[in-house]
Amino acid sequence: MPVEVWWSSLAAADRDLIDLLDATERARVESLEGPADRGRSLLGAALLRVAVAAHLGVAPVQVVVDRTCTECGGAHGVPRIVGPGGPWVSVSHSGLLVVVALSPHGPVGVDVQRVSDLPDPRAVRDWVTREAALKAQAAALARRHPAMRLTPVEADAATRDLPPPLHGYAAALTTLGEHDTEQVCRHWPTDATATPRRW
Repeated sequence: MPVEVWWSSLAAADRDLIDLLDATERARVESLEGPADRGRSLLGAALLRVAVAAHLGVAPVQVVVDRTCTECGGAHGVPRIVGPGGPWVSVSHSGLLVVVALSPHGPVGVDVQRVSDLPDPRAVRDWVTREAALKAQAAALARRHPAMRLTPVEADAATRDLPPPLHGYAAALTTLGEHDTEQVCRHWPTDATATPRRW
């Protein structure tokens, strides 16, 4: 099965999406001060549920997301999908873009960054590459899969550039374990189907 990458833009952050979220996710959205931050948080949580629901063949409200921090126990940790068949997931947002990656093979990390938000725009590729790799490693540690041999992220990681749907952004995707996989890219809510391509 391919690694799935789902893109959306802040324009899709409709207030009605709050109905897809659980109480913890709603509280997180409501706690943020800026409207753009609330919109990105809302869209990120909803897009994660939509992507996983499509993967599992269930409704988005049936997806159970655990965000328990492995260090303090708070509800702000790496997202994990609870239940049989739950894929590994990662979420990122910056500026107008939100991206979700999911992999049935093993830990995954995704990062998107608006170039103009960095002090040195020339460093954007290094930034997203590093962030995606760190997220994949954090996912592996958070899930503590008993059959997985945890190694330094550089030893077991494959990181690739992702083409963002808007100019002025950079993005990267890291997978741990499975390197020769297909990637399917979707844009939500405009399209829910796409043709896989081989990396």
